Amino acid sequence: MIAIRAFKFTTVALLPIALLGSLQAQNAGQDNDGYEAPPINIGGFNTQGSVTVGYRFTDVKGYEPMYLELMDLRSGPRLTDLNVFGEAAQGANTFADSYSLSMSGLGGDPFPTAQLSVVKHNVYDFRANWRQSYYNWNQNDNVVLPIAAVGTGLSTGLTDNHKWATVRKFGSADLTLHATNRLRFNFDYYRTTNDGPTFTTSSMDFVGSPSYWGSFARANPYYLYAPLSDETNRFTGGVDYNYRSWNFHYAIGYQTFTENISQTNVSSPELSINPVMSSTLEPLNSLSWSQYRKLTTPISEFSVVGSPVKKLQLRAGYMFYRYRGPATFDQSVTGTAPDSTGTPAPYTFSQNGRATVTEPDNIVNLGFTYHITDWWSFNSDYRYSRMTSEGVGNFGSLFSQESPTAPSSLNDDIIWRDALSDLDINMDFTPIRTLVIRPGLHLMKSDVVSIDNGVTDPALTLETKTAMPEISFGYEPSKVFSIRGDLHTFDNGASYTAITPHTEVGGRLVGRIHFTPKLSFEDELNLTNSKFIDTNFENRVHANAATLSYSLNDRFTVFTGFSYLSYFAQGDIVYVRGTPPLNDFLRDQEVNRVWQGGVEAKPTKSLGLRLSGNFDRSTGLGEISGEPPAYGPLTWPLVTGTVYYSFPKAGRLSIDLQRTYYTEQIVTGNNFQANLLTIRWTRDF
Repeated sequence: MIAIRAFKFTTVALLPIALLGSLQAQNAGQDNDGYEAPPINIGGFNTQGSVTVGYRFTDVKGYEPMYLELMDLRSGPRLTDLNVFGEAAQGANTFADSYSLSMSGLGGDPFPTAQLSVVKHNVYDFRANWRQSYYNWNQNDNVVLPIAAVGTGLSTGLTDNHKWATVRKFGSADLTLHATNRLRFNFDYYRTTNDGPTFTTSSMDFVGSPSYWGSFARANPYYLYAPLSDETNRFTGGVDYNYRSWNFHYAIGYQTFTENISQTNVSSPELSINPVMSSTLEPLNSLSWSQYRKLTTPISEFSVVGSPVKKLQLRAGYMFYRYRGPATFDQSVTGTAPDSTGTPAPYTFSQNGRATVTEPDNIVNLGFTYHITDWWSFNSDYRYSRMTSEGVGNFGSLFSQESPTAPSSLNDDIIWRDALSDLDINMDFTPIRTLVIRPGLHLMKSDVVSIDNGVTDPALTLETKTAMPEISFGYEPSKVFSIRGDLHTFDNGASYTAITPHTEVGGRLVGRIHFTPKLSFEDELNLTNSKFIDTNFENRVHANAATLSYSLNDRFTVFTGFSYLSYFAQGDIVYVRGTPPLNDFLRDQEVNRVWQGGVEAKPTKSLGLRLSGNFDRSTGLGEISGEPPAYGPLTWPLVTGTVYYSFPKAGRLSIDLQRTYYTEQIVTGNNFQANLLTIRWTRDF
């Protein structure tokens, strides 16, 4: 839950940075104040574009991993932006008519991208995309939390001891060949990888462990190094055909997924991370853990859209996948733990598994739209998904502590079946040109069946029926004022998990007012309330964001904004493993507020100034069964100032100065402050 909260808050807080980056990108090509560089002839293509290069200096004080988690802007040279577009004279180039190349953030920034497009009209279109994302998480675990363990008087608390620095890469290449005006062939390749070091925690438990082992396993998680590596490759070829008002699409291909995960102890001997239960009498001496799986599947995708008559549009589709492949697991552990009498004693255990996984998926969709009148239409879509997962494997373990025990083995055939039916019915009303009303009803039925060695498990098998009525509207009586929104509810006949709401009511409302052509105001409100009475689960999310902007002329613009997010969640939690079971109550509450503001001025034709900033404040507490909270209020302001000067025909010199600091009230070990200076040069060509 802490990770989810932090990710949610980070996303909200980083929004102003993204907006600022977008603003800079939009202005990057306006470097010479009306001067447009003549095209450059490269290989017969009249080529134009712009490039921005620079160098960033960073000075971070405090806990640097937290800075990398929130911003990850490092020192060094950067290719901030490169945009190139080339167009050949009509019929002058037999290979291509136009091409474009765009790159941003190269050189170490957290989200670099590249796109390439080459087009020969009515012959082919080729597009390639690449992007890379860095993800960092490393909270400070070398802190003393103000949590007194019940009955011990100890003032140390437990941090999550999780961290990662992973890199996810996405790449794709798409080629479309135009055989005729109606017939096209498509060839697509997609690849994604995820790699990097991670650190996690795990309890020393195994298949067939004795009953007394549960209390030790529950109370003693150990800190482990677990590097991650996985990749997905997808190849498809397809055809698109257009006949009158009908469009047909079919694709066939192959997809693979490969994953390797390993775990080892970070030190030896190693103690549990639990500050209350950890003892030098229960060390972990060694751990070796590896997991491998590879799944492959054929791909078959078909869709058709057409109009047999003027007022009626039909649509249908069918997709089929069948994932299949091996999965292996091996683990060996040595250490010391309490035996059946509670006396610490050396132990060893090993376990392994060999399985074959099969997952056939069938997905069918049917729908239509009927235009009853010019201002009234009826829409209906039905989707049926049947997903089955079967794992057949052999699992075994060998345990020795008080005396060697006989090997424990398990042959398992586990089947999961999930049949999901979705029916969506809605109507579009446009009684007047400025008003749109869309009432609708979404019905869903889910059948989850779990079968273990031919016997249905009633605890994991459930049929759920859900009804979700909703209505949305949009009203724009003039260019001065517009409003749109929706209201939705749902009611589950049954809840599959302890945090699956039984009921939910939510809505969204967005209004915009242009007081004058230069002054505008926009406000967005979102409300969601969810409940599941059986487990005391309740979740409330209330959010509002308002923005006021004023543009005096093309040389002066100012904006200000405020967003508010209130989050509340509570519910019962049960830890079953161990004797006796532990039952607790979890409560999490927070309020996030973000103040934003910015101004852009251009005193002269060549000189420009920009200043923007946000102040984020999060308050609230998360606690379990009345324990003092480990995470609470925090503050994170960020200010960015830019000054630029455009040199006629030469380009633009920009200097960015950013200042930020991050302060947590409880875990002060995560705090940091940073200054960033970036010098950029932009040149059109």
